[in-house]
Amino acid sequence: MDIFYFLILLILIYLINPQNNEEKVLTTPFLTVSYVVVLSYILSILNIPLYKYLYIAPLLVLLLIHLKNKKLNFKFIKLKKSYAILAIITIYAVFIGYILFPQNPANTTDTQFHSYKSKEILEEKTIFYKTSEVPYKFYVNYPSGFHSMIYLLSSSVSDILNSIQFMKFYILVLFVLGYYLVGEGIKKGLGIWIAMFFPLTNVVYRIVGTLLPNTLGYALMLINIFFILKYRITKDNKYLFLLFFVTLSLVYIHTFPLIILTLFLTSVSIYDLYSKHYKDIIKYWSSYILSIFLAVLLIYPKIAKSVVAYGKSTNFSPEPILTIIHNILAGLGIFYIYIWTNSSKTGILDNSNTFIISLVFTFLLIVGLYNLNRIKYINLNKYQLNNGAPFIILLLLLILNIINIKFIHIYIPFFSNQYDSARMAMHIQIIMPIFYGSGLYAIYRLIKKKRKYNFLKPMFIIFVLIFSLHTSYTNYTILSNYQKNTYIIHQNDLKIFEYMNKYDITNQTILNFGEDAGQFLPIYAKNRPVFSYYNFSSGHDKLRNNISLNDITTAIDNKNYTFIVELCKNENIKYIYISEYLGKYDGGFFNNSKYFKIIYRVGNAKLIKIK
Repeated sequence: MDIFYFLILLILIYLINPQNNEEKVLTTPFLTVSYVVVLSYILSILNIPLYKYLYIAPLLVLLLIHLKNKKLNFKFIKLKKSYAILAIITIYAVFIGYILFPQNPANTTDTQFHSYKSKEILEEKTIFYKTSEVPYKFYVNYPSGFHSMIYLLSSSVSDILNSIQFMKFYILVLFVLGYYLVGEGIKKGLGIWIAMFFPLTNVVYRIVGTLLPNTLGYALMLINIFFILKYRITKDNKYLFLLFFVTLSLVYIHTFPLIILTLFLTSVSIYDLYSKHYKDIIKYWSSYILSIFLAVLLIYPKIAKSVVAYGKSTNFSPEPILTIIHNILAGLGIFYIYIWTNSSKTGILDNSNTFIISLVFTFLLIVGLYNLNRIKYINLNKYQLNNGAPFIILLLLLILNIINIKFIHIYIPFFSNQYDSARMAMHIQIIMPIFYGSGLYAIYRLIKKKRKYNFLKPMFIIFVLIFSLHTSYTNYTILSNYQKNTYIIHQNDLKIFEYMNKYDITNQTILNFGEDAGQFLPIYAKNRPVFSYYNFSSGHDKLRNNISLNDITTAIDNKNYTFIVELCKNENIKYIYISEYLGKYDGGFFNNSKYFKIIYRVGNAKLIKIK
């Protein structure tokens, strides 16, 4: 992996970051992502190859300009107890990911899709690659913000999955820092309380393995919310510029976070209309809309027709009202705390762990709503400002958004057919740590005031620690059990791929059997599988003469050697790959030395040559 380039960018962006002290350190990881995404698009639009030294050159120029106008300030931020706690929360969040995520991130759905797209960007050194090969040509119009990061981190195609694994952990870190900064933007001292709830909720750990652009976009959305809050406090236009810059990259990462950000700006505007801060409203929206307009304008000549066509497609399926209610409650953490993943098969009350957690979350939500409504922040103009109340309005708008998706279908480029209530409920879950943290903070402040009852404070701390461990363990047991069958590559499969590379078995069409480990042959071994995720998701799962995967497996079950050999001959297939998970089900079919030669076998995984 090319971590070197990434670290250099972090350092350079830190040096030219216009903010000070704590904000300078904590916002740099977010700005680095936005910089990589925006520059990748600019270079590709200008038809300039994405050579990695080009990412460093503009920052060196900006650094020289910065040095000319201002000396570098190497003041270290003063260490506070809150920083130590933030570091512990970050380590804990990453540790949960470490024990929860498989060592290899390959699964049967989105990871394969993102790997293929990253492969073409890496090989052609442009976001708008030209290949007409299926399925790569169908992926070119999908936003490439996340894939730009994978490109920067990968030194070769075989690095792609390692880079994806790195990004999963990096996203976890961004979330912790983002929640902390949002909390500090609402009220000084609140950040830690909000950040601590990230490893206690499940939505990011549940989706980061598949919805990778979503989660990266949600993390950047948090920093944009922080910039909006800070502008409201300071009236410093640099925060509007940073909002503009990060939003520019968000358009190229995923539009779902833009839905939340749009609703948050609406919430802030409603509050500011009541407070008669009309100029602030104009400034927020000007920065935001201009950024989105510029982002669309830049890519319009490249992919306008296909984006508009996809944006007009519809795939809205009806949902029972009980499903929508369930997902709203799951988003809020009331009774149902898992979207898509049922905590028990028969009912929430049958699982005492999740029931207790949901009761605590519900109580903290109620207290948090009350606390956010009364929080006051004294800004530089000496008037009281409430940065918490807009989040209450945001929550109401997000709930209305879930209800309205069944009646109002708004076309959005790239993502027009994913408006089911579960996906929209993710929006609610993403902001819930803000309410839980605010509620716990209010309880702590109340206990702290009761100086006569000193025993309450240690009891409170003990409760928080026990509840945190209990919630984390419950999430781990449920999510790990759910995810264990979604990741498809075994160590024995990797050994087969290594064998192919060692003996130069490349540029071959290899017969595999569905959404198995063979999908990742293009990433590990420079070969093309007959079947990939694309085949089944798009309905293109038939070969010549209308032969399907089912026809092939039926022939194997019936010991029809002639059918398999003729099929491979017609499709110019010389090799067959059996994955570790499927190898125990072949019934010894490929042991017939008259037709096949097993050239390499490890465990149940094997590579077979057709005689």
